[in-house]
Amino acid sequence: MTVTSRPIAVPDSTGPTIALLRDLRQGRGRQQAASIAFWIYLVAFTAAVYGGSLIAAAYRAVRHPPPATPVAGQVLRAAPAGLTALALLLLLVLVRDALWRGPVTLPQATVDWLLDTPVDRGRLLRPRFRLAAAGTALAGAAVGVVPAAALVAAGLGGHRSGDVLRLTGAAAASVALLFTLGAGAAGLIERYPRAGRWVRTATPAVLAAAGLLGGLAAWAAVGRPPAVLSAVAVWSGPWGWSAQPVVAAAAHPAGAGLAAVSSSSWWPLAAALLAAAALAALAATDRAAAGVSGSVLRARAAVIGAMSAAALSMNTRGVAAAYQGATGIRRAGFRLRPPRRRGLVLPWRDLLAIGRAPARLAAAVTLAVTAAGLMILAARARHVSLVPVACALTLGYLAAAWLCEGARLDADDPRRSVPLPFRFASLAWWHAAVPGVVLLAAAGVPVLVACAAAGDPRPLALLVVTVPVLVAGALLNVFRAPLTPELFMGFDTPLGNTAAINVVIWVAWGPVLSVGPMTVLLSRAVSAPGGGALASAVVIGAALAVGLGAYAARRASRLRAG
Repeated sequence: MTVTSRPIAVPDSTGPTIALLRDLRQGRGRQQAASIAFWIYLVAFTAAVYGGSLIAAAYRAVRHPPPATPVAGQVLRAAPAGLTALALLLLLVLVRDALWRGPVTLPQATVDWLLDTPVDRGRLLRPRFRLAAAGTALAGAAVGVVPAAALVAAGLGGHRSGDVLRLTGAAAASVALLFTLGAGAAGLIERYPRAGRWVRTATPAVLAAAGLLGGLAAWAAVGRPPAVLSAVAVWSGPWGWSAQPVVAAAAHPAGAGLAAVSSSSWWPLAAALLAAAALAALAATDRAAAGVSGSVLRARAAVIGAMSAAALSMNTRGVAAAYQGATGIRRAGFRLRPPRRRGLVLPWRDLLAIGRAPARLAAAVTLAVTAAGLMILAARARHVSLVPVACALTLGYLAAAWLCEGARLDADDPRRSVPLPFRFASLAWWHAAVPGVVLLAAAGVPVLVACAAAGDPRPLALLVVTVPVLVAGALLNVFRAPLTPELFMGFDTPLGNTAAINVVIWVAWGPVLSVGPMTVLLSRAVSAPGGGALASAVVIGAALAVGLGAYAARRASRLRAG
């Protein structure tokens, strides 16, 4: 007698489970709605208080667009390649999001309790993806306003409010479609994890392509590159398709007034291709969302929880560690022979830390070159504005901060520096050597080219004094005391609680003391025709670098004593 085994039919519990979840989440839904409303109110209030003048200026610019500025032609010629480079970088960020988070995510409790039950994955995961895709598209529309505002500020787009609204709408729609395409591609990568290997392999090539496009934009701003290069850039893929409607709206003849610059008449085809690609990616991911494996969902839920906990505790290294562990970033096998002189031990160790993290080094060099290029473009204007100078210095500060990994390791664990032949208070000075040399070498190339082209050595002198200030400001933030509960809670005063001020000072004290003063010094030195402003900027900058270095050394000594 043979006994045949039949599979046991498991009843589908999707409907009752989702209904139970809705009943259980009713009270929590109201709490979440109240919390979201509070954050919306807080953001709106902060924007109104601190950005009221900018909002009013933008509103006046929409009603009465400014005329074309002297640099409008350069901006319009650089816009195709420049916007294509920015779109390529944004698409890379959205796609790499799937390596650690992705658009299809579940809370930790849902992962723990529902994934092993007979619940239809499609009904559970597809609404999550659709909600994430809608939020990504809205974020893309908001991001698209930024390049539109920059083009309007240059006097492009038209002289009427309708022309400005046309430019803003084109930019918002294009970037929203680009973000939608990125969300769909990220969902497919999450469904098929093997595709993540291709993303990691292609990342350096994509960054190099974005750098080439940025160089083409700079070439178009100051010279006359072959027209075929711009055509290849804007038709190279969805990143170029998204730039064409924006360039066409910016080059509107009613506002540009630049007969030498003409926009492509094929931009509707590019917009249609971008929309088709975005809708195809959405449809494919919506069908594939149900197939995301449980192991992928569990790993992403754990990473999101770890990163959220680290972010709430202001632990930036915890956020970086969770991200590196999720994306599979590995340290390079970089080797360097130990020095024979003990005074070179710390620079040797800092070089090892930088060489074994090539992504960090490449990002810092890219930021330094971008900051130098932005500063060179700002110096070409007749009246130098504080905004581009501050943006350039902020990028330079971020580059310096990314190169201070060795100092950050010593600050996290003071016992690590016990065998070194230095006092702990002097480590801030020693750790400044490698980041300063790397930044000077990276930013010095475009500055030397600009000095040779203009026959003016002043930018090189300003660079030599600016880099130590930014490195000292970054080290000032490295050797800071940990965020204690007393600092986070603050204390009450007649003007309110000081918790927000304490946290802001704890986070941004280094850039405030370095970027702020140097913004004023560089703006005055570049604007003044004589050499007196240059000499004062060099002297004051050198004194500021020494003062910030001493302050960082003092913080290091307090950190060791604590």
